[in-house]
Amino acid sequence: MSREEVVPQLAANMSAAFKKVWNTVGASNPGDFDLVMNRIVELAKDGIYDTEELSRRTLGSLTSVK
Repeated sequence: MSREEVVPQLAANMSAAFKKVWNTVGASNPGDFDLVMNRIVELAKDGIYDTEELSRRTLGSLTSVK
């Protein structure tokens, strides 16, 4: 798989994970947007690319913060 194929798929997975987390937590405040997105980006930087895993880990980290 080439880089040109990986980057769009990763972006799609991150977007799907964001939507799933956003809908699950019912976030509405702009600060929540940054928090969720930053957590997903950090996980992707650590090599987590699967949508479900990104969602699960992001949700887990959010519940440990609150």
